[in-house]
Amino acid sequence: MKKRFIAIIVGLLTLIIIPLIACSQSGSGAQVQQQPVLRTSNLVNGTITVSSGSYYNATFSVIGAMTSCTLTGSFTASGGSGNDIIAVVLDDMAFTNWVNGHQVSTLYNSGQITTSNINVSISTPGTYHLVFSNKFSTFTSKQVSTSVNLNWYQ
Repeated sequence: MKKRFIAIIVGLLTLIIIPLIACSQSGSGAQVQQQPVLRTSNLVNGTITVSSGSYYNATFSVIGAMTSCTLTGSFTASGGSGNDIIAVVLDDMAFTNWVNGHQVSTLYNSGQITTSNINVSISTPGTYHLVFSNKFSTFTSKQVSTSVNLNWYQ
């Protein structure tokens, strides 16, 4: 009788305790969090030619799922008397106004120079433009050696 009583108690404890342990482990709120992954998209790489009075435009988008977005890279211009170019980064609305010759706020503006690094943080989703402008030159095309990437976490 004593053995039977112990077997019943062990059976009851097994029925009660094991499900409680399983519930406490699965319901503890300890969910596996995935770490954000660094992503990179190359916008331009190599040598581009920018005609006199013209510009080169690389359009890119930032969406809500992209965090810690940065546009990074460098460029070097050659050609003409000054070996110079203007690099700007603009949002879509500013780009439209810039194309039409209006004053705009830019995220980045190199000024008229030969070489520079680009490092721009972008925090708002939208459409953006990386522009190499030779609008100031009336006669000579410019060669721009460049590599620029969009980096973000997702």
